[in-house]
Amino acid sequence: MEEQTLHLSSKKSKFSIFIIFLLITLIVLIGSSESFTYSKVKNNTKFYKVAEGSSLYSVIEDLALEPMPKLLLKIYLKINSINLAQAGLYHLQNKSWREFLSSVSKGDVAIFKLQIPAGKNLFELEDIFLELNLTYDCINFECLDKRFRFIEGTLNPDTYFYKDSASLAKILKVSQDQFFNLSTSIWSNRNIDLPLKSLSEAIILASIVEKEAGNDEEKAIIAGVFLHRLSIGMRLQADPTIIYGLMPDFNGDITKANLIDKNNLYNTYQIQGLPPTPISTISKSSLEAVILGMPNDYLYFVAKGDGTHKFSKTYKEHLDAVKKYQLN
Repeated sequence: MEEQTLHLSSKKSKFSIFIIFLLITLIVLIGSSESFTYSKVKNNTKFYKVAEGSSLYSVIEDLALEPMPKLLLKIYLKINSINLAQAGLYHLQNKSWREFLSSVSKGDVAIFKLQIPAGKNLFELEDIFLELNLTYDCINFECLDKRFRFIEGTLNPDTYFYKDSASLAKILKVSQDQFFNLSTSIWSNRNIDLPLKSLSEAIILASIVEKEAGNDEEKAIIAGVFLHRLSIGMRLQADPTIIYGLMPDFNGDITKANLIDKNNLYNTYQIQGLPPTPISTISKSSLEAVILGMPNDYLYFVAKGDGTHKFSKTYKEHLDAVKKYQLN
């Protein structure tokens, strides 16, 4: 009887040791899993795309290369009741496992930004768009509104945020609507003495001011020069319009042949009045400079090389300024 009791006691003791071993092992695994999630995801890619219908376990199987990390990560998910994976593109570079798994579970997908700068034409914008991870569904900008008989210059310079593979067309339509609302609002308060017949003409002239001005402070003066020229029937003679007419093959230099070219519809040294369309995107300050402005006494200006201009009332003054700032 005593021997049987000792045998039973031995079995209980072994079972207790086994249970304690299991508990210690479980505690170690749980602690190790929690600790491991603070380590970085060892992957050289910036982003990871979770496909529709994927689970967090399948994500771990794909990203964790060794059996032990996979086990620890699955334990972490289990004890924290994290089981939902939301489809999308996620930041991966320099992320810990804890941060990455949390973002996938919550659907905190990567957010990108599209910046439409002022002073850029459609050729330049297209190059920007092609570098982004957008769904390119606005080929040749055909998705946009042509209410002014032109698309150029009707996108609002701003920063737009989007998710992976978002529709470019939707973003551009939002941008264009913003520009229409802004320009219409400013036009409603226009100077009634402007030598401009319509908002579309104001937009065209504002794009020229955008390209000519080196800073916001001079925009009103430059706009006044062009408004003065228009009011007396003088040609605008703006180099940026010639350049636009030579796009997309402009090589960086305006030649004498370019200046006398009557086939360039944007050559404001040859054509009377405004060119057919705007030549770039337009900031609010350029729109206001044209629409709310008025002609001034100046007829000429020349770049001084520091981002500002020298303004002149007579051609002789202008020639003197050219000698001083551009021929020395």
